[in-house]
Amino acid sequence: MLIINKASDRQKAGHGNFNIEITIPGINAGNHDSGFYTLGRFDDAHLKPGAFIGMHPHKNDEILTLMRSGTMLHRDSTGKEVAVTPQNIMMMNAGSGIYHEESIPSDRYKEDVRLLQIFIRPENEDNPPQVQFANAGELVLNHWRLVAGLKRSNAPLEIKSNVLVYDMDMEGTTVDLPQPYFQHTVYFVYVFDGEINFSGTLLKTGDSLITDDENIHLQVNSKSTAVCFVMDKDANFTRNGMYSGMKRN
Repeated sequence: MLIINKASDRQKAGHGNFNIEITIPGINAGNHDSGFYTLGRFDDAHLKPGAFIGMHPHKNDEILTLMRSGTMLHRDSTGKEVAVTPQNIMMMNAGSGIYHEESIPSDRYKEDVRLLQIFIRPENEDNPPQVQFANAGELVLNHWRLVAGLKRSNAPLEIKSNVLVYDMDMEGTTVDLPQPYFQHTVYFVYVFDGEINFSGTLLKTGDSLITDDENIHLQVNSKSTAVCFVMDKDANFTRNGMYSGMKRN
């Protein structure tokens, strides 16, 4: 299996201080599911100081906030108020229901925020809601960093679904995909910044690659950043998440 999604396939949303590019993982997979296995969708977001996204609900979504730059203030209905940064990352297991808001108060934070907000499909519906924070450690150039995954993976953040999420800054090297974790593993690789070449095909910022061949090699010249989802093709999951479960007509 080999599928390429182009940056031009993404959908745009937001205005003013808040703009996002929405990746629909299953857009070229040839079925009526907007997601791809356990990966529902994700938003590549750019927020400026002064941005405010008011309190809103989520249900039956596993929501990973993977920060790349800046600081964002998180508040939610569990009573938490925490500054999220590239080192202090966040996972919301929405379960039976949770409300949250995100902001960049301009009197406190001056740097633009770049992040991925990733909506993953949980194995079961209506779990007790929770919000997790973790220090995932610094990125080490040309090494995959595990940021979130199912419980037995011992990832910094737990996802209640059969998926692992890695990221990497890479430059001047050839790298392999992470080791296959499941008996029937499939990969989704997103180019957050830069350019990545594999087998003569060039992926640029916003492009993504789907493959079940762990022997693919990624070649990088100038500094680039990628996010890799390692998923179980045999996983059970719900398509009834408020954001992760949406289907195309």
